[in-house]
Amino acid sequence: MATNKIVFMPEIRSDIATDPASRLRTELLHAFHIIDLSGQPSGMGAHMTARMAGADSMLFHIHNYGFGEVTPDHIHECDFELKILGGEEVAVNPTLHIHTRIYKERPDINCVVHTHAKHVTALSCIGENLACITQSSARLYNECVYFEEEGSVLGKDKAQALADALGGKSAMVLKNHGLLTAGRSIQEAVLLALVMENEAEIQLLGMAAGKIKPLGEEGALRSKEYLRSEKMMGRHWAFQMRKLLRERPEVLAM
Repeated sequence: MATNKIVFMPEIRSDIATDPASRLRTELLHAFHIIDLSGQPSGMGAHMTARMAGADSMLFHIHNYGFGEVTPDHIHECDFELKILGGEEVAVNPTLHIHTRIYKERPDINCVVHTHAKHVTALSCIGENLACITQSSARLYNECVYFEEEGSVLGKDKAQALADALGGKSAMVLKNHGLLTAGRSIQEAVLLALVMENEAEIQLLGMAAGKIKPLGEEGALRSKEYLRSEKMMGRHWAFQMRKLLRERPEVLAM
């Protein structure tokens, strides 16, 4: 009699599992679709990159494609001058210098995510930063910066100002714009982006109902330590991968 197999984490295809560069490309592909499935609008202007190990280069997706459209053919490598490496010339989002400047300032960071998440954007339009008001939001306790952005971040100088404002933190609310996260891994940057949008919605609901009451420092730090642990972040990523397997199994076969 057939039994239902309990899947904790979908398996990575054997032909890419042992190749670090291929594995990074595949994880980035999955990340684009995980964010898209979460409902965060990427449109043609959102972007996410992953730093190539041991190199001043990064993986990116072709400009003007939404996250839900990304296939392996849309993922390319460029250096920190946004010059395409080892392939055909494709459109590069000029605001990707945000990523290059963060990578240069932060050797610990290996993935940067920017989306126009609706609730974070709404929060940013009223001049509010993300508050720590739930246990889930404690993942970003003392980690989120509000950036007074003025127009598109084009060129290295404006991008450097953003990187300087981020400092050693891992998240940013961009005024009248959206969110940015910087993670030690693709998993971390993506999960923090999902948390930001979920918590922004809760915060807006709370503000509409009355005065919000943030967590105390002790509770926030305790929750942050637990929820940002490698074990719990790994479980959160596995949950997102199972969702991807259910809803877009074709992506895992690419």
